[in-house]
Amino acid sequence: MADVPATASRRPGTRAGRILLRLDRAADRPWFLPALSVFPLSDYVLPVLPNQLLLVGVSALHPRLWRAVALTFVTASAAGAFLVASVVQSAGLRLLEQIGGETGGAGEFVAQHGVLALAVLALLPWTPRLAVVACALAGISPWAIALTVLAARPLPVALLAATGARAPRLLRRFRRIDRVLTEVRAAGSGIGTEPGPRPGTLG
Repeated sequence: MADVPATASRRPGTRAGRILLRLDRAADRPWFLPALSVFPLSDYVLPVLPNQLLLVGVSALHPRLWRAVALTFVTASAAGAFLVASVVQSAGLRLLEQIGGETGGAGEFVAQHGVLALAVLALLPWTPRLAVVACALAGISPWAIALTVLAARPLPVALLAATGARAPRLLRRFRRIDRVLTEVRAAGSGIGTEPGPRPGTLG
């Protein structure tokens, strides 16, 4: 019982750190990747989720899994785009007004260039939420939207995952990432102590 306070004191103080620690400890479970997919899938409606940080963090913790992690993020992002586009087209502007959504400059860009604009915006590190909504409102098929996201997202997602797996020291230059990884390491994840996953983890 004496060890409980010490363990609790090492619990990550940030939400991203706590999420990353749970994912790290579940990496040897068969439901690890499906659980991970919930984050990019939900990124369209819950933009407060630290998805980019989780992507590079999980890849840093389990470098041999970075390709599977990247594929999970890309697939879930495309599925999320399809679901959001379908809901927006079913509910129309009424839903957008109820949730207080705005497409802004992204909407104008998409209105002029269609799925090409979505493809360009999907090449950025973050999820193209507003572009997906704008495409849906423009009447573009949810399948076309999802396939465009599926085609464009691999590049930025793979770059982030590969950076986490191959260049963890580079991540330390970013204050927020360094803080979260330090918290998880202090909680016993073993970041930086081994070249690959710890015994018992996938990969």
